[in-house]
Amino acid sequence: MDLDKSLADSQVPRLEGLAELAPTFSVSVLHCHPDANPKAAFRSLVNFLRTTLESRGRAQSVRCLGEVVLAESDRIEGIGSLVELGIDGLYVSARERRTMPSWSGEHHQVFDVANQLTVVVRRGAFVVIHAPVSDEALRRWSQKSNDRYRYLPGAILRRTLQGDGKTVWLRGVHRRRATKADSKTLGGLRIQEALDDEDGSFALSAAVIDYVPLDESAVVHGRLTVSLAKSRLYWKIQVDLATFLAAATETVSLFEKSLTVEPPEEQFWQLAVPETELSNVYGAYDVTIAEPDELPAAADPDGELTERMELLRNSFLEVRGHPKSPAFTAVVGFEGTEAGSLSITPVARGSGFDLDIRFAGTPSNEAMARQIRDAVGTGELLRIYYESGHTFDEHQIHLQNQTAPPFANLDFADFGDHRVHQEKPLVRGDQAIHDAIGRNNDHSLFAWVTTTYTTGWLVCDDGAGEVADFLHLVNGTLTAIHVKGAQSTSSTRNVAVTAYQEVVAQAVKNLRLLDNRALVGRFTTPRIARPAAWLDGTRHTDLSGFVSALRARTTLNKTQVVIVQPHLLRPVHDAARKAAEEGKPTRDSRSLALLDGLLRSARRTVISHWDDLTVIGSE
Repeated sequence: MDLDKSLADSQVPRLEGLAELAPTFSVSVLHCHPDANPKAAFRSLVNFLRTTLESRGRAQSVRCLGEVVLAESDRIEGIGSLVELGIDGLYVSARERRTMPSWSGEHHQVFDVANQLTVVVRRGAFVVIHAPVSDEALRRWSQKSNDRYRYLPGAILRRTLQGDGKTVWLRGVHRRRATKADSKTLGGLRIQEALDDEDGSFALSAAVIDYVPLDESAVVHGRLTVSLAKSRLYWKIQVDLATFLAAATETVSLFEKSLTVEPPEEQFWQLAVPETELSNVYGAYDVTIAEPDELPAAADPDGELTERMELLRNSFLEVRGHPKSPAFTAVVGFEGTEAGSLSITPVARGSGFDLDIRFAGTPSNEAMARQIRDAVGTGELLRIYYESGHTFDEHQIHLQNQTAPPFANLDFADFGDHRVHQEKPLVRGDQAIHDAIGRNNDHSLFAWVTTTYTTGWLVCDDGAGEVADFLHLVNGTLTAIHVKGAQSTSSTRNVAVTAYQEVVAQAVKNLRLLDNRALVGRFTTPRIARPAAWLDGTRHTDLSGFVSALRARTTLNKTQVVIVQPHLLRPVHDAARKAAEEGKPTRDSRSLALLDGLLRSARRTVISHWDDLTVIGSE
């Protein structure tokens, strides 16, 4: 179809005043198939969008208010030529959509009126689409039009836009069970730091990123929501059309570069791993249907997805998997009545996967079986679980991430002349120990603590019922320090998990004792007559100043836990880590993996109460 001629023949008026438009930068970014002509693909896309804008769906009526299509030689009054803007094509339309509110009865002529804007920008082989059409309608059109456009690969979306993760929406790829969530949402200052290996059974659906561009003059910056399966970006800022177009071309340039060069590393590397080879997927054993609250109204403006979801949730799909293939047969029916069988096969399409669905044999109730088949569509409402450990969901296939990461907060210190195997002074009795710390040639690890933490308050609490061996308080930050001597003084001592088990267990057990009000009460009347304490490196026995400093703390102040255990040597650690990375496991690399697991588990417990855990080994 000649698009220019169809617009000229249309009864819809030309949309004027483009420079005054103020769209939100909520867009889908698609990439033209390598074998397609970008200009022809753009014309096809615009014709499709014009058709959807004329579709009434559940609305009482729709009316196109105006539209315009511009080529690279055209100008936008008040903004400039498309050539100057770096744009090869532009389509803009506006329509009015009238719907009857759910609370309005048949005889109440009350309508909700929404005015919807469509903006499509073409730059080279990319299009940036801001439109009321649902993501699934756009995907189905792409499939039916011989894949003129592809969705961007999830890896490109995850890696290109770097920044602190503020919110993530995760969906489980693990076997469903009552003891683990199917999905979860996390929010925080930097989600990358909050994720751990237990999140390896969750895949990323979408994320809010505090995006920091490399170019300080970049238009797009700040909070961006990235939806992977929908190839969608949302910048929560309403902008004028000139800024919208600049943001579109800037975003396309970023993705162009990422598709031609190796993008940055994964930001959420702890999560499930995207699968690209269907040959690795086998043994389907279960399916689930999307929950109603998983379908936001904005993604389903005409209610078509909701209707299909309701039909599927009232149907049954009994899975019969294949032990060597991702394909499977689903016996389907409705209200206990079997209608037939469907042959369902995942197929790679663009940057994701769709489901190819056909009848397996002759259905006993063709109308019912066809209804269920059509409701399944290309799989947008299904989650399929495989014995291979994979899950099909949102047109992606993921495998649980079984790679346990290293413990994140491992530091190494030079203990100098201090004896790494001696925890405290070699005297008996709580008071004697407190009196001897750092005196009379004390070379214990307790003495090392006093020479390391020389600012603010340092208070020893060693003894029966201790909170920690030491408490360090400076500028409101409280650190509980637990000390344990190494099992050996050998300069080649092996990694030993047992050296850490006792001190880790003690640190975890005492977490609740770090409540600030409890500490104030505890140290107002010390249980040791002359507790060992230091203020800015000078010895004190009066803890009233320490108690006052505790009272001055607020909920904004941090509480941290430090474990000092010098048994782990940096050279031994580094060699073990290298052996693991090269796939040449050794005794030490296996022990280090166990130690990583112990410390990661402890850190999860610590950060569920306080701020963080750090473990100190020996240089």
